[in-house]
Amino acid sequence: MAANFVSSILARAAAQPQQTLLAWPAAAGPARTYTGHDLAQRVAGYRQALAGQGVRPGQRVLLLLPVGFELICALLAVLAQGGAAVLPPAGVSAGGLLRLVRRGRVAVAIGPRPLRGPLGWLVRGLGPKWLAASRLPAGPFPLQPPQLVPPGQAALISHSSGSTGPPKQVVRSHQVLLAQHAVLKQIFPPRAGQRDFPLFPNVLLHNLSAGIASVLPALSWADLPGLDPARLVRQLAAEQVHTLTGNVFYFQRLLPALRAWPGGFPAVAGLGVGGSPVPERLLRDLQQVFAGAAVHAIYGSSEAEPIAVRQFTAGAPADPRGGYRVGPVQPSLACRLLPCGELLLPGPLRAAVGEITVRGPHVATAAADGWLRTGDFGYFDAAGELWLTGRQGNAALHQGVQHYQLEHVLQHLPGIGRVAARAAVGGFVVYFEGPATEAAIRQVLAAQFPPGLVTAIHRRPRLPVDQRHHSKIRYDQLR
Repeated sequence: MAANFVSSILARAAAQPQQTLLAWPAAAGPARTYTGHDLAQRVAGYRQALAGQGVRPGQRVLLLLPVGFELICALLAVLAQGGAAVLPPAGVSAGGLLRLVRRGRVAVAIGPRPLRGPLGWLVRGLGPKWLAASRLPAGPFPLQPPQLVPPGQAALISHSSGSTGPPKQVVRSHQVLLAQHAVLKQIFPPRAGQRDFPLFPNVLLHNLSAGIASVLPALSWADLPGLDPARLVRQLAAEQVHTLTGNVFYFQRLLPALRAWPGGFPAVAGLGVGGSPVPERLLRDLQQVFAGAAVHAIYGSSEAEPIAVRQFTAGAPADPRGGYRVGPVQPSLACRLLPCGELLLPGPLRAAVGEITVRGPHVATAAADGWLRTGDFGYFDAAGELWLTGRQGNAALHQGVQHYQLEHVLQHLPGIGRVAARAAVGGFVVYFEGPATEAAIRQVLAAQFPPGLVTAIHRRPRLPVDQRHHSKIRYDQLR
């Protein structure tokens, strides 16, 4: 049966032309708002330009626009035209882009301005046509229904965070995007007049599908570490946001400014933290700041978002020695572990640990049997909830312990910033940021883990992290 993920988005935009769907921050002054009419017209303009370039269903279009309204409209237009939108990896180099063009069968590339100079000659020499967003006419344009395509046809091609090596290409079909939207709608039902503050692109697409207004954070997606916490907190309060999402790095940077804001945030009803394992301490701190909100830890991967969601309960915190508790696996997914050993847990208890694999409607995988190997390791507790204990490339057990267990415990020690435990011969080597002392670290470890588990401890000015979330440790780069 033919389908197109953007059908509901464009139908809603046409039916409610005056509804504000997006509020994008300006460099100064109030945010620029975009209505359903604005969205539908700009998408129609991009579709006309794509048709003029001969883009046919199934062809790939590389999007080289900065994160903003133009990127969203271009992406929706590519999907509506039946094409597959290709997003480059975070922090990709010029050479990486050229390799992506050459190997990715890109028919058209869309950038902000006309392409000139040696790079322009090289890109054109590799085959794709170039479409400059600044050259699109203003309209008005006739609105056309989206091109119907097979549900399994590629719609969105993005890349993983690259925390265990080079970023992997992730191909989401129309049916995967539709299924992901359905799962998010079930877990987090939309509310009338809802205003969301999304950091994750998949949440923004979900909001457009559900008719939820998205207030975009005032930051540069190309430079997340450069965010201004005070500005973001002022924006969060002024815009009367009801829900928000973000990664661990983002919320840890915001916490001091959130705590200092007078009057709190009574409008906020819910928030979600994901992108990497979420420390119990961060969930507790966010619950204190947003006292009236439901605080969730969200676990997923680039290919399967979400896999599990857990609502934090202040009266029943998870023991960090057990790893990261992420909650029950979504009912629409099948989940199994590929066993690799036995864990020693608080109690002392023992549990079979293995690589987490999932299969289901919102899982993007090229495997013939439909199973996705996530590269994450964990176990199920007696209540059937999933815990994370390790990551591919660093999953070796020592004395029944994996590295996430050590890291999660140490994240609760004052004076510790980022921390990593890398499996080595005979035990773990710990790396950390912050003013904590080696003696304090060894005292905590001795009280909670078997003796001799950690062979060395090193302080570093900065630990290597992924370029997208700035939250996942690059264990292969630890020195």
